[in-house]
Amino acid sequence: MRVQSLLRRFVLPVVMSAGLSSFAVAEEVTLQNDSLSGGDNATICPCFVAGEEAAVWLTSPCDGSIVAIQVMWRSLLGGAQVSLEDSILIYEAGTFPNTGLVKEELLAPALQDGGLNEFRFMDENQTIPINVPVSAGEEFVVSLKFFNDSSLSNPSVLFDDSGITPQKNSVRLASGQWRSAESLGVTGDWIIRVIVDCAGGQVGSVCMQDGSCIDNATEEEAALLGGVWSGPGSTCATALCFGACEIPATGACTQFDKATCDLVGGNWYGPGSENCESDCPADLTGDGQLNFLDVSEFLSAFGNQDPAADFEADGNFNFLDVSAFLASYGAGCP
Repeated sequence: MRVQSLLRRFVLPVVMSAGLSSFAVAEEVTLQNDSLSGGDNATICPCFVAGEEAAVWLTSPCDGSIVAIQVMWRSLLGGAQVSLEDSILIYEAGTFPNTGLVKEELLAPALQDGGLNEFRFMDENQTIPINVPVSAGEEFVVSLKFFNDSSLSNPSVLFDDSGITPQKNSVRLASGQWRSAESLGVTGDWIIRVIVDCAGGQVGSVCMQDGSCIDNATEEEAALLGGVWSGPGSTCATALCFGACEIPATGACTQFDKATCDLVGGNWYGPGSENCESDCPADLTGDGQLNFLDVSEFLSAFGNQDPAADFEADGNFNFLDVSAFLASYGAGCP
């Protein structure tokens, strides 16, 4: 890969060609490392020789199928003939930068100069659709393998100008060795994208009212569980299940996770809450419903002199708190 002498010599505005853009439907999700959008700059990398590959590492947000692959392809002057390249490959993820086994191979992709090329079929007659199963949280690799040398006059793959995402871009050299793109001097993310059909729904982590976290749940499942969904592709390892925490000793209201709020003797208002006021004080489980579970929660808190049971907010635990709780319970939730 001839990077050091040729890379970043040309920085061009990229026009997202209307004829080559995606026609994704509601259940389809585009996965990408790059941040390129219309009007942004990207860099042509005239740095590949035949047999080399530019690859991106992506993670599926759902149980679904890869149905399309997109590659940004441009030459310096534009108007180059259609390039018939070797293949587009989908690999299992190995240990970065080395891939695992090949999951699927799209032979002889024809790339048009000047925009985002999208491939949805395995054959030129468009009769065999791309359909590669992936599971929620599965990492996989997609690469473009060159049949032609890229050069100053030939088109090539591009990368964005917003910095490179660590361990998400790789290159297979003509020798067969895989290298991280950044180790070869590439400074942005390859503009190679994948469209996944998430007909079963995207999944992510759920912050529960008790401070716990659940992975691989849809937004609908999160609502049924009474939790707060952290978004597609999120995980408990990275999600911040913060909420409003009232500290009775100081009257302060700050953002903590439940464990920290409990540690400082605070009153936690649930994940995603922003202020220390509740529209339904008797809903101690935070699930939006008043039932025996809230009564049980109150009795437990009252017995342990937990601030959650201090409904009079006077620092004492007595009949007045029981009476205030029952009044709030009887009033119901808005």
